[in-house]
This record gives sequence, C-alpha cells and structure tokens, in this order.
Amino acid sequence: MNVKLNYLKFFLSIILIIFSFYINYYYANKGLYPIDSFTFFDTGYYITQGKHPIKDFWVISGIFPDYIQAIFFSLFGKNWNSYIYHSSFFNILISLFIFFFLNQFNKNIFTNFFLSMCVGILCYPVVGTPFPYQHSFILSVISLLVFYLGVEKNHKIYWFCLPILMMLSFLSMQLPSGLINLLILIFLLFYLIYFDKSFIKYFTFGFLFSLFSLLSFIFITKINIGDLIEQLILFPLTVGEGRIISSENAFESAKLINKLTIRGTIGHFKFINFFILSNIFLIFLHIKNKKKFKVDNIIFLNIFVLICSLSFIFHQLITANQTFIFSLIPILCGLVIIQIDKTKILKKNKIFNFIIAVIIIFSTVKYHIEYNDKRKFMDLQNVNLSRAIKASQLDSRFDKLKWITPTYFSNSPNEELNLLDESLQIIKKDKSKKMLITHYQFFSLLLNEDLNIPNRWYYPNNTFPSSSENKYYTSYLKKFDKKIYDGKIKSIYVLETAPDEMSFLKFTNLLNRRCFQKEKLNKILFKISIINCS
Repeated sequence: MNVKLNYLKFFLSIILIIFSFYINYYYANKGLYPIDSFTFFDTGYYITQGKHPIKDFWVISGIFPDYIQAIFFSLFGKNWNSYIYHSSFFNILISLFIFFFLNQFNKNIFTNFFLSMCVGILCYPVVGTPFPYQHSFILSVISLLVFYLGVEKNHKIYWFCLPILMMLSFLSMQLPSGLINLLILIFLLFYLIYFDKSFIKYFTFGFLFSLFSLLSFIFITKINIGDLIEQLILFPLTVGEGRIISSENAFESAKLINKLTIRGTIGHFKFINFFILSNIFLIFLHIKNKKKFKVDNIIFLNIFVLICSLSFIFHQLITANQTFIFSLIPILCGLVIIQIDKTKILKKNKIFNFIIAVIIIFSTVKYHIEYNDKRKFMDLQNVNLSRAIKASQLDSRFDKLKWITPTYFSNSPNEELNLLDESLQIIKKDKSKKMLITHYQFFSLLLNEDLNIPNRWYYPNNTFPSSSENKYYTSYLKKFDKKIYDGKIKSIYVLETAPDEMSFLKFTNLLNRRCFQKEKLNKILFKISIINCS
C-alpha cells in the first residue's frame, strides 16, 4: 500500500511540476510593465560580467534574485526564456513544497494536490516575471511552514534549514520577510522557554552557516558593508516609515491611511480573512474541549500562523503594487484542514467542508481571471491584450513574449517597439563611455555592453533618494558622482516609457557642477552630453 501511495505522490508531483512551470511561463509572456517586468534582467546580466548590486548600482530590494537570475542566464543563455524559467522555477518550488507539507499531515492526497495546484495558479503567475516581492513571499511562507514542521516533527534538518531560508527571504526583499522572520524569532524564544530546547543546537548551526555564507559573499564581491546596510535597511526604513505615517513624499497608493477602509482591509482580503477567522474559531473550540487550559502545539502553532497571516496583509497594505498574496487562500485552507484533522473538530461537518471547497474553487477562478488572465498586477486590466505584438521584432532573444504595456503606448505597441529599436541603434553607435537611465532594463544585455546603470529602479524617493529632503540624498549623489568619474562617462542617455517621465531627475545636482547639454533624440530618448565648462 505504501509503495502504491509513494508512486501516486511521485506521479502527482510530476504533474504539479509541469503545471506550475507552464502556467507561469504562459502568463509571463502575456504583456509587461517595464519598471516591474525587467527588475532582474540587466542586473542579472551584469553579475555574469563581474559587476554586483549595491557596489556597482543602487538597489533597494534584496539581491538574492539577481544572483539566481545570473545562474539561469549562464545555464540557459542570456534571453527572455531564461528569465521566465527563473520565475517558473520558483512557482514550482512553492507548489511542490505545499504538496510536501500537506502530505505530512493530511492523508487525503488528492485534496493536498488540488490545494497545491491552486497555489501554483495564484502565486507566481500573478506577476509572471521574476519579482522581489514574490521571491520574499515564497521563501517567507516556506520559512514559516518549516518552523511548523520543526515544532511538529522535531527533525534536525528543519531547524538547520530554517535560518538559511530566513536569510534568503530577507535577501530577496526586506518585507514581508522581515516581519515573518521577527515573528519566527519571537515564537522560537517562546518555544525554547516553554516547550523544548533540543532544537537550539541545529538552529545555531544553520545560523552560523548562513552568517559565514553571507560574510564570505561580502568578502568575495568586496561589497562595502556600510553601503549594504544603507541600501537594504536604512533607506528602505525611511520609505516604509513614510508609507505607514502617510508622509507627503510617500507613494500615494501605498499610504496606509488610504488603505484603512472596510473594503481595503476586510472586503479585499475576504477569503483570506475567512480562513483567519476559521483558524481563530478552531482555536477557541480546541481550548473549550480541553479539561484544563494549557498552551499545546496546536494552540501555539495556530496563533503563530494567525499572526503571520495578518503580517502578510499588513505588508500588502503598504506596498505600491497590486495584490500578490492571494495564494495564501489555499495555503491557509490546508492549515485549517490539518487543524480539523488533528483535533477531530468538525471532521464530519459536511456543510463546513462544502463551504471550504466552494470558497477555494470560486476564489481561485476569480483571481485567476482577474490577475492572471487580465494581467492586473501589471496594470494591464484595462488594456486590449489582443493588440499585443511579437517582441521578437525588437530582438530575437525576446522570442515568445507578446509585447504590450499599460504605459503611454498601450494602444500603439508597434510605435513603442519602433522607438525602442531606434533608441537601441542610437546608443549602439555611440562608442564613448556612456550611462543609461531607463525602466527598460534590458539594453545592456541586448547590446552586450556596460551601460553603467546607476539604479535598479527609478521612482523618486521610493526606490532611490531623489530629493534633498531625504537624508540619504547626499550619499546617493556621492555614489552617482563616483560612477561618472570612475567610468569616465561622457554621455547619459535617458530612455522613458512616456514623454517627460524622468523630469524629476535633477542633473544639475547629479552632475556635481559639471557642464552639460541636453538633446532630444526622439519621442522617448534624450541625451545629456557632459562638456568642458568654458
């Protein structure tokens, strides 16, 4: 019987791998949003050329996905397909891990498979292309579930892997990983004091391995620790603080005050909230059925899951992006099923089981259509996707990508690609030392040339300090000036996704008293020539 079950698990795992890969691959090729879609494209390329984030260009998000992308470029070639293989791999990772996790507790393998398929539908395909929030979310979910397994199974491998996963999630994006990591540490301390101390040895080994790996990485890449702290911790804290207190410079759609509505906190997350409330209800039923109250593993773990779920929602409220945490619905459903099975509460309640099944099916179909099919995360929900054209018209390395953006050119993708091709040829002909500032972060790879990009992203005071009001502005100016000086830059090209998009750039400050001339080359490209002051 066990042999047959193992064969069935293996067979379903293969189906899950194929499905999770191809559903993300398909939707990642369906339109794009330049500032988000090319997050790790050029930066991954630069790593293959010996350059590194933080040291060679300003970042605000974590750097782990950059290096993973460099590996995919090295293995599968420097092209769009390699880029999508990266995100599709992570969609496989979360789907397969959920299947593995649920199988540790729930005997109904087909329920586990179905929920894992729903995770594969609602997780990475929402974005499609490699994105820091998704990496951090996936690794944070795996971290909290590994903690769950550590408490339940008390196996040394879980405790050893936990700090490694926590570090990688933080190095993918500071949030939501920072919140989840903090909660894990708090609950670990509680578990250490009140439950068991045997795990601490293996957790410490994992922590020391993580620390040694990080310090070795810093030593090998020669990244300045001060720069790392500034870009990954200090500056992002000012951004997060601005969103929480709703300061004037904060991204308008990310201000917490704008989200604190019944629809924003309850209605929008209604299905996640349903399983959170179910979790609370089951905790109370479990306590009620106990003759004497005592915090056991069930109460401990479910309170942990409850607070982590609320933390994911809180982080979503202060992000500037569309919602990306709907895959929590089938994950939380699986945890509720585990709790019901372990406590024998409501096990024979067919009405409750029916309600759960309807919610999972309905929510998966709903968010699949809204976020995957209509590409809402990429703001393409109001764009006619049938107008998309083959991106291979620009370069054969974009094979399979259907080009259409929600920008100025949403109704004229042909014009956008023609302008990009024209801009590509102009920059290619310039043999001087040059810099490119753009949301189209693929020019360095296409030209196979160091275009000295200064930033990963260009959004004022949210992805880099762009005004003197930010306390890290002077530090940023010094880094920009050093890049100009060390690179002997003679020209700066600014390529926009819409006319005047980069008007916030203050070249008088950025060029530190250097003289320059500005020349418009086409509708979206202009050139800053650095000249001798007379």
